[in-house]
Amino acid sequence: MAADSSSTAMELLKLLKERNDLTLLTNSAEAFHELAQSEINVVSTGGELNKNTLSLQGRITKEIISRYHVDIMVMSCKGLDMKNGALDSNEAEAEIKKTMIRQATEVALLVDHSKFDRKAFVQLVDFSHINYLITNKAPGAEWIAFCKENNIQLVY
Repeated sequence: MAADSSSTAMELLKLLKERNDLTLLTNSAEAFHELAQSEINVVSTGGELNKNTLSLQGRITKEIISRYHVDIMVMSCKGLDMKNGALDSNEAEAEIKKTMIRQATEVALLVDHSKFDRKAFVQLVDFSHINYLITNKAPGAEWIAFCKENNIQLVY
């Protein structure tokens, strides 16, 4: 499994702390700290620490991620747009997420209801690469139909 450094992905990781059959590839410094005493095998991506996002970034990070393959990658974003896909505000973070997506068999996008129909600076990925869209409450009927049409499993 791979996870980005988002606070939303971190909440999922906290729920998985008791798992003893999981290896996690992440660039999240917060995840290293949070999972240090757990049974999860945590693999660091290496790279330069961004002190604002508590994430590892840069060329080395992308190179290390490219060495691995994961069954599923979980991530969040700043906005969702039917035309442009998942969007983010930080270009360096977006590049790391794109690298993780390339190395994953499946991708789960974790977002709260406020992210629907919201634009952001950088395109992360179009919906053809998203397998699961997990949110805290049912989106509008248009989004439910969109997910169905695009073979995205919607979980709320």
